[in-house]
Amino acid sequence: MRTFWSILLLFIAASSQAVEPAPTATFIESSPASSQQLLSAELWARPRSGASVAAMPAVRESVRTLLAAPAGSKLVIRYPGGEEGSLWAEELHVWLISLGIDTELMDLRPGSAEPDQIELYIE
Repeated sequence: MRTFWSILLLFIAASSQAVEPAPTATFIESSPASSQQLLSAELWARPRSGASVAAMPAVRESVRTLLAAPAGSKLVIRYPGGEEGSLWAEELHVWLISLGIDTELMDLRPGSAEPDQIELYIE
């Protein structure tokens, strides 16, 4: 089942790149040591569709890592505290569900290091 979703996600990401340019690196940073991906508020503020969310580098890499991770792994979505951060995280969570990621594979936690970014990592 994971293979089906990974193929679907890659298909959506590939097809969206033909329609929309990929976001620039100024909006996304990655820390190779921890495999943590950072999703900025600036990038998230752009109009969204399933294809554009799947094409966001932080989302794409996090889902790819999750699908390759051992059973029992979870995608941690660490979001800024407060109502705005909570709403942002919930919207991302719903988008990921709509893209086929099981809600049991995700864990939402408050407390990102910066107020304008969501941290995504596998645990």
